[in-house]
Amino acid sequence: MFARLSVLLTLVLAPTIVLAQSTPKIAVVDFERAVVESVEGKKASAQFNAKVEEHRAKIEAKQKELEDIQARLSTQQRALSETAIADLNRNLQRGQTDLTRMNEDAQRELDGYRNELLRPISEAAGRLLEAFSAEQSYTMIFDLSNPQTNIVYVSDALNITAEITRRIDAALTQAPAAAPRP
Repeated sequence: MFARLSVLLTLVLAPTIVLAQSTPKIAVVDFERAVVESVEGKKASAQFNAKVEEHRAKIEAKQKELEDIQARLSTQQRALSETAIADLNRNLQRGQTDLTRMNEDAQRELDGYRNELLRPISEAAGRLLEAFSAEQSYTMIFDLSNPQTNIVYVSDALNITAEITRRIDAALTQAPAAAPRP
């Protein structure tokens, strides 16, 4: 009976003893920053920002058009007929609806475009991070760019973002076919 109990205790406690003997190796990475600050990430960001400016210019032009209609309504309301005022109000409402749609469409298009530009870089970065984790025998890596990690403080010594960014640059400059295309 005693032998059976000692075997049972050994089987139950063995994993705990092994875990207690091995020290976990933990790191943090700002994965999003590593991707965006890489050479290819900067190129993708520049392309994305150019597209944002395109949409911004169109939206500002529409806003200016609506402001002009509003100003015309305000300044000429007494001089205009009821029909003209009604037409301007309809145009203003239609324009506001168009502006809302333009904003929503631009947001959807820009979200898709950003994903299209950054996906290849992110995928490569993910593979590099996994390889680096295995190479360095990390037990756990937290992503600082994920707001759900709730990390309050981390020592700079644990932050591997710069190393991952360096490895992204090295890998993607060696394999230009993996770079995103506009």
